[in-house]
Amino acid sequence: GGSEPCMRRGLGVMAARVLAYHAAPAPRLARAAARARPGATFGDLARNRLPLAPFSSCGGRRRNSMLALCPEALKEEEASASYAPPTPPPRPYVPQRDDYAGAGALIPPDDASLPGGHVVLVDGMSMIFRSFYGWKNRAEPLLNSKGEDVSVQYSVAHAILGVLELEPTHLAVCFDAKGKTFRHEMFTDYKANRPPTPPELKETIPRVIEMVRRMGVPLLMTSGVEADDIIGTVARRSVLRGLHVSVVSPDKDFFQLLGPRVRQLRPNGRNGDASKGADYDEQSVNDGGMTPGTNGFGPHGFRELSARGLVPYTERDFRAEFGGLDPAQFVDLLAMVGDSSDNIPGVEGIGPKTAPKLLGEYGNIEGAVANAMNIRNKRVRESLGSERGAATAHLCRSLVKIRTALSDPTINEPALPIDALMLTGKVPPADGGKGVGEYLERELEIGSAADRWREACFAASRRPV
Repeated sequence: GGSEPCMRRGLGVMAARVLAYHAAPAPRLARAAARARPGATFGDLARNRLPLAPFSSCGGRRRNSMLALCPEALKEEEASASYAPPTPPPRPYVPQRDDYAGAGALIPPDDASLPGGHVVLVDGMSMIFRSFYGWKNRAEPLLNSKGEDVSVQYSVAHAILGVLELEPTHLAVCFDAKGKTFRHEMFTDYKANRPPTPPELKETIPRVIEMVRRMGVPLLMTSGVEADDIIGTVARRSVLRGLHVSVVSPDKDFFQLLGPRVRQLRPNGRNGDASKGADYDEQSVNDGGMTPGTNGFGPHGFRELSARGLVPYTERDFRAEFGGLDPAQFVDLLAMVGDSSDNIPGVEGIGPKTAPKLLGEYGNIEGAVANAMNIRNKRVRESLGSERGAATAHLCRSLVKIRTALSDPTINEPALPIDALMLTGKVPPADGGKGVGEYLERELEIGSAADRWREACFAASRRPV
């Protein structure tokens, strides 16, 4: 009501400043302004103005702990209009530890006594989108006798069956839920540049999800977060259980999760060794979690993965591509460079060649900002040395960082024990796979997938438990 106009006075510069300095200790107004960043746009940062999210009553709380700005807090700030929040000391970058495992986790102290295993986490949304647009480029879709387009279901079914043939001990396919996420609250223009989802794709997504459920494969999806964050959280939990993790996705965002026990399997992708014709099985035991003859996690060499359209991308590949940086530094790199697919512009003047050099010298965004005046490139120096540039870099990092410790109860103990992702008892199911085979063959009319499913179930039934 009448208090909102008064709340908006004098907030702009303070909000941007708090963003730039990571909400350093400050009076109540600075703390409230820091929580006003949901709804920010980069245009607001450029004009030193950040919009306030809607408020309820004085002192009330909204979702994500956004605090209402009280008139008393405004008076406190107006009484000291010259106040500037202190600059916190730069957070020095700590290089990757020897016992780092990946996904933000260390190798557990009791690792030797843990049963181990191989968890495959599939980025279901990217699988659907790739399949949909891949078929769009073909002359004809795949129709069954009822005239239903089963093109995407065909591709996704075979992709999942290819993963099952790698014989992982655990598997989950992760999807985005409908609606906006916490990133949209942080930045209203997040993914705003994307065209509307085609109606036929909207109709396809629930059919694919239903097919995955019918196949008995564990499926993870929760509102308010993206599949990336579910994958990050489950990956970290798996590593802490002594498991190795493969993330099936072409998305480069997952580079930040890489480590000796976390790798990425990129559909039709490339890596440093593969592009040179080298054999991954030649890597040593301690090199990126690889063991001789196994290509990492399980009894499958490079050729078997390639035959399924999957190319492993490991910590070693990342370091070779990005000048020796730690995978965890990819968050800062992506924040600086930006990501056009998600409408994240990054820092003005910093591109994919400059960012690795800055991070190699200064470690992280804080180090680059603190040493901005020592940077020779004038444009980069001015960008990182400005309030706007620093605030943009920090906001971008919050947007591109995959969460690995979500507190959502649906993807944590006790609702989701890691053992719930085990394939034992699911592939093959109690009926030996007959029901799913009939569903794929008779209802969807994807006979090749039905045959492959039966073969996967037979092979799984022959393996020792």
